[in-house]
Amino acid sequence: MPTLPVPFNSSLHANLIRRIESRMKIAIAENIKRHDVWRQAEERCLAYLPESSEDQVRRNKRENQGTPTFTTIQIPYSYGLLMSAHTYWTSVFFARNPVHQFSGRHGEAERQVLAVEALTAYQVETGGALGPYYIWMYDAGKYGCGILGHYWCKETLSFGQLVEMPDANGKPALFQTTQELPGYQGNRCYNVSPFDFVHDPRVSLKNFQKGEFVAVRCRIGWNEVVRRQKQGYYNKNLEMLKHSQPMSGSDTQGSSVLQRPQFATFIYDDDDAGHPAGFVGWEFYCDLIPSEWGLGNTNFPQKWCFTVTDDYKYIIGATPIGYWHCQFPFDVLEPEVEGYGIYSRGVPEIMAGIQNTIDWLLNTHFFNVRAALNNQFIVDPSKLVIKDVKRGGPGFVWRIRPEAYGTDLTKMFTQVPVNDVTRAHLADFQQMLGVGERTLGINDQIMGTMNTGSRKTATEVRTTTGFGINRLKTMCEYMSATAFSPHAQKLLQTSQQYYDASAKLRIVGNLAQEAGANFTMVRPEDITGFYDFVPVDGVLPIDRMAQANLWKELMAGLRMMPPQIAQEYDWSRIFAWVAQLGGLKNITQFKIQVVPDQQLQAQAQAGNVIPMPQRPGLPSPSMASPGNSASTQAGLDALGSSDAGSGYS
Repeated sequence: MPTLPVPFNSSLHANLIRRIESRMKIAIAENIKRHDVWRQAEERCLAYLPESSEDQVRRNKRENQGTPTFTTIQIPYSYGLLMSAHTYWTSVFFARNPVHQFSGRHGEAERQVLAVEALTAYQVETGGALGPYYIWMYDAGKYGCGILGHYWCKETLSFGQLVEMPDANGKPALFQTTQELPGYQGNRCYNVSPFDFVHDPRVSLKNFQKGEFVAVRCRIGWNEVVRRQKQGYYNKNLEMLKHSQPMSGSDTQGSSVLQRPQFATFIYDDDDAGHPAGFVGWEFYCDLIPSEWGLGNTNFPQKWCFTVTDDYKYIIGATPIGYWHCQFPFDVLEPEVEGYGIYSRGVPEIMAGIQNTIDWLLNTHFFNVRAALNNQFIVDPSKLVIKDVKRGGPGFVWRIRPEAYGTDLTKMFTQVPVNDVTRAHLADFQQMLGVGERTLGINDQIMGTMNTGSRKTATEVRTTTGFGINRLKTMCEYMSATAFSPHAQKLLQTSQQYYDASAKLRIVGNLAQEAGANFTMVRPEDITGFYDFVPVDGVLPIDRMAQANLWKELMAGLRMMPPQIAQEYDWSRIFAWVAQLGGLKNITQFKIQVVPDQQLQAQAQAGNVIPMPQRPGLPSPSMASPGNSASTQAGLDALGSSDAGSGYS
């Protein structure tokens, strides 16, 4: 992809830098307002609490002096709810085969739909998109927004070898060779941290496609810079990167407890390298009018991408995006149904008040129990040695002062009674857990645990689980409509634009389960047309074993089934499908293939089949005799021994 040459000392470069920097500043100023909330979300998922001075003193005693002391803890309740919701979401979206399902919009043939789904499934699996999809959903639950980017990738694999061959004098010598092979071609997806994604603050994040610009912070090593320059993404301003420095704080977003990779742009000690180890910058995507930005005479908006250094000094890439879908190559996933706020909330933010309450309830109870376990006394220092009293411990010995000899011991000290005033906190703790579950619709059954209270019937458990699933079902349908559907459409349209190969790909979906590992040839003309993403209905997939058991009961009652019903279905194919539901693989390899007489005779004349040894006493079958099929021959073979036969194999 060619890039526009923009010399760093030109007026065009100065004009572009001015426009980009002014937009970036207002976007970053709005993005920073959410940083504290996102940091707290990371810390709640890590069950982290800032250490107070009292906790620090107690920790030093525990670690250095061996004194058992208590500390303040955070219950990973928000994390548990987040992972339960994440498990449900991923089970709904990624249990489908394929993940992205399509249907023809204007009467496209079923063969074309199969080709589209096969190509998209190949890109999801071979292109490694499933891993970013899981993180995409996890970010949505944790931060309230998950950002996923995509791009078309046409890789070239380059590797070197040492080859021994004769030199100019005919003597054997080692030569270094470089070979290039075509690699993966298709869409690739990648995750973007919300700290590194800024958009036009004049629109909400869910409507960022309607804004004027978006930008993504990028940290790129030098080897990747060289690869991108060869592909045409970067211009000659690369040589100025050695004069650019990342702005302070560009790598310090996020919680300090979550250890992140530290990107260094200068790590080389060799001054002869002549280039940095990489650069930190922004990929700035803008919907602009070229005539106003000095990029042409066009007066209609176009989407461009600029790669600019973090200090806004140099533009090393400037090119139109060029995608047919005419959108920014990003998709935002938000689980909360919110229509007007600029940002949506994540699970830790929604549960913040409940999380703080249950932390306080449990910690205060532990503090009170520990205080009750420690004996507390009021003593007369004129009659007891205070050092012995302070030392305490099990099996303690207290010495009495000489002037107190013969005095009543019960009058020298008295024990202070300590009652557990926080006993009710445990009951309150359980009540608050119920409040949190009702807030998100995640009950014990969805979290994989059973309520140990009163005995419940199967109908009660199923009803409670069903109501909780309906809450999460709405979230899944919303995420499918606002994120997965636009994302799948972009993947398909990008494939229609750039896919120029012809490959045999595996058929996916229900037909593949029924027919085995069948393949179809996918060419560019096979994926033309208009297709709609089949939305996710938000319901968990049916238990396969339960489904197999149901079919088992139906097939067991087959003999009692009326003939007019049994004759309308292909029960041999139903049997293979039920076997695969139960987990049996490659059951089609045991299927008998009936060969017509004419085909069998043609194969015999071609030498592909030979007569089997004759069994004594049986007539030799004729190739042209009626009914001489492979199934008939198999029945004759079953009558004889293993070394006898009367037909062709």
